[in-house]
Amino acid sequence: MIDQPPFSRRQILGAMAVTPFISNPLMAATSKIDRIMVQGRPQDTGSVYKLANIMTALDKLGGVRKMRCREPFAGTPGWATYVGLARAGVKFCFTLSGRDIAKTIADMKAFLAVVPGSIWAIEGPNEPDLNPMTYHGVTDPRLGFRTGNAPALMAFLKDFTAAQGVDPVLRSIPFIASNDFMQPQQAPFSDYGNTHIYPTPESKIQDRLASFKTRIAQGKHSQGVITEWGRTTGGTSKNVTSPPVTLAKQAELLSTDIAAALSKTFVHTISIYELFSWSGTSEMNNFGLFNADLSARPAVAAIKAVIT
Repeated sequence: MIDQPPFSRRQILGAMAVTPFISNPLMAATSKIDRIMVQGRPQDTGSVYKLANIMTALDKLGGVRKMRCREPFAGTPGWATYVGLARAGVKFCFTLSGRDIAKTIADMKAFLAVVPGSIWAIEGPNEPDLNPMTYHGVTDPRLGFRTGNAPALMAFLKDFTAAQGVDPVLRSIPFIASNDFMQPQQAPFSDYGNTHIYPTPESKIQDRLASFKTRIAQGKHSQGVITEWGRTTGGTSKNVTSPPVTLAKQAELLSTDIAAALSKTFVHTISIYELFSWSGTSEMNNFGLFNADLSARPAVAAIKAVIT
């Protein structure tokens, strides 16, 4: 842990702005469905993640309208899918890919020019322990993020949030820390803590949530976002996340997981990983709420009963 600066991210960025920035208080969403988000991949235009499929699935889930996905790249085929979703009312949490900051800022501004108000949060790079950041010629060591050794990531976050903080279009959008590790070090740059939770069937969910509350406090925040929570039905007992469960058990566990998370005021939003499954029987292809043929799994009805 390192010493914390005497000012918050908002105070620092406000002082840097051309005109003084006065943030609105970050308020927790009030309804259950507004606190639910799903992982999507609108950039994968060759997959089932097409506009009509996504909107049909979100409606079957009770009308969920928050999606977490990679930031949009202007000029790519997926751009139209992002725009179509936003025009249908979807609000995005964009996970930063770590590419050129000026290009990312420009693309987000271009996106908001077409669909104003469609970005509800920006999130730091995903799992930088497993996907080490390279920035300004420095590459973080693999797993360095877990032990506080991620100088490239910290430099990137500092520079990105500084650029965001002086931009009149983007500066009011909340920033979510990268997940789980170095939450104290990310405090100057973030508004919400972040975790990924993939419980085993035997996990004590209340203990996992209590651990997240501790991480949030370490980052000097009052709330956090669970940007990935999943239960796979594929793979074997040697899975990376947890052993597979049956479709019926996935429905039972996810519905009780979500109910437990939503009962905690420190959980701003929980994101389910992920909307669609992929073909095959592997662990990573079978987290979806919908099958690869777009049919709803039992988890859809179970979750809908909890959030609507």
